[in-house]
Amino acid sequence: MGKPKGVDWESWIDEQVRQAQERGEFDNLPGRGQRLDLTPNPYAPDQELAFKVLKDAGYAPEWLELDKAIRKRTDRARATLVRRWQWHQGRLRELALQSNPWANAERGRVEDSWQQAITDFEEELTEINLEIRELNLKVPSAQFQRARLNGAREIERVLEEET
Repeated sequence: MGKPKGVDWESWIDEQVRQAQERGEFDNLPGRGQRLDLTPNPYAPDQELAFKVLKDAGYAPEWLELDKAIRKRTDRARATLVRRWQWHQGRLRELALQSNPWANAERGRVEDSWQQAITDFEEELTEINLEIRELNLKVPSAQFQRARLNGAREIERVLEEET
């Protein structure tokens, strides 16, 4: 229902609110009867009210949601690399017990599979780094920026933790 012509916005909004109150549309809102949380947000003093409204409604600023998604995607990529490394190492141990032409060929396939795992991981990190770049443009302060991920360092870290 739109605002009728000739009626000012303030009067029309007041009328809409009054009618909604009469219908009981405000009776069961979340937090009814509870004290207001007026804890200040030290990270965004100039946008405090906006963040409070978002938080109370169950939302977070877009950059926080993006940061959370980046962390989740990074953890998933690392976990995948760890699983592939563990498979690689386990398979090589199995093949070390065998000495036949088939085992030698299989070792080559296992090594190729590990190289593919590294390539896949580096491609995933490239995509994650694009998201990090986007995040760093959206954060309200430089203190919330993330460093880009270095593929070689990440792979080295996984190998150190797993050996």
